[in-house]
Amino acid sequence: MTRYGRVYSILLMVVLLSSCGLAARPGETMLESRDDFIQRLRWQDCNGAGRYLAAEHKEAFLENCQADEDLHFVGVQPQSVDLSDDQRQADTVTLLEYYRLPSVVVKKYRLRQEWAYRQGEGMKQGFWQIVDPFPELP
Repeated sequence: MTRYGRVYSILLMVVLLSSCGLAARPGETMLESRDDFIQRLRWQDCNGAGRYLAAEHKEAFLENCQADEDLHFVGVQPQSVDLSDDQRQADTVTLLEYYRLPSVVVKKYRLRQEWAYRQGEGMKQGFWQIVDPFPELP
C-alpha cells in the first residue's frame, strides 16, 4: 500500500468511527420529544401532538382534539420522567390546566403517559412514541 493509500485509509477510519458517536442514545432524546409534545398540546396543535401517539391511538386522539373546540389549555407543565434501565421505555407525568367553555373554571389533571423508543430502520434515527391512548379529560 502506498503512503497516500495509508493516509486515506486512516482518515476514512477516523471519519467512520467518529460518526458512530453522533447517534444520540434514546434517553438523551426523550426530553426533547416530551417537551415538543406538551408544547403542541399547549398550542392546541392536534396534528403536531398526534405525531407522537402510536398508530392505534392517533386517529381517536385527532378526532377528539379537533372536535373539542371548547377545550382550552391554560398550562401544560412537565412534572416527571422515569426512564427504564435500558432507556427505551419512559413513564411521564404532566400537569394539565384547562377549561372547557362555557365554563371558565380552570381544572387540573395529572396526565400519566407511557412512552417507548422505536428503533429507526436502516440509517433513520429512532423516535419516541406514546403507547397508551390519550384520556378524555373530565
